[in-house]
Amino acid sequence: MKKLISLLLTAMLLCTALPVFAEEAHAHVLVVYFSHAGENYNVGVIEEGNTAKMGKIIAEQMNADIFELVPVVPYSNVYDEVLDQATEEQRTNARPEYEGEIENWDQYDTVFIGFPIWWGEIPNIVYTFMDSYDFTGKTVIPFNTHEGSGQAHSQRDISDYLPAATVLKGLAIRGSKAQNDAEETAKNVSNWLNGLNLNK
Repeated sequence: MKKLISLLLTAMLLCTALPVFAEEAHAHVLVVYFSHAGENYNVGVIEEGNTAKMGKIIAEQMNADIFELVPVVPYSNVYDEVLDQATEEQRTNARPEYEGEIENWDQYDTVFIGFPIWWGEIPNIVYTFMDSYDFTGKTVIPFNTHEGSGQAHSQRDISDYLPAATVLKGLAIRGSKAQNDAEETAKNVSNWLNGLNLNK
């Protein structure tokens, strides 16, 4: 009887502990992304941005929290107008504001940062985000969508901009693939994450 009670107590303790471990793993990883819906190059008019689709796959595979950088002043839905806006922001080194803020920032030790490549550059709203928080001691992992420019020089730019963080190798996926081929995108993300040797 004592043995049975002991086994039951052990089982109860394990059942109680498991959600705590899962919750803890979930709490330490954050996926932050900026994405643009509307008209996009090579995919037409879309309801959800390419980078958003990629970011959600990463968050799902990492069991991570997720935060979207939503501009206070929305970008145009017309592709050529967005390029003009992006070019002007780059020229003036603008810092567009975004809605909301990240609660409990200090609890995250790993932060994925996602964005489309605009005219070979990281969108300026991502710099607004990087200016807003202390990245000291955090692991930062970039990811981006593109239509031919790969990562451009975004890996180097983020490493230079966040010298107090450890910046791991990022992943670039064509926007058209992220938008239209979720299965292949998920495979690419999985292979990348496995190569980073992160604890999920």
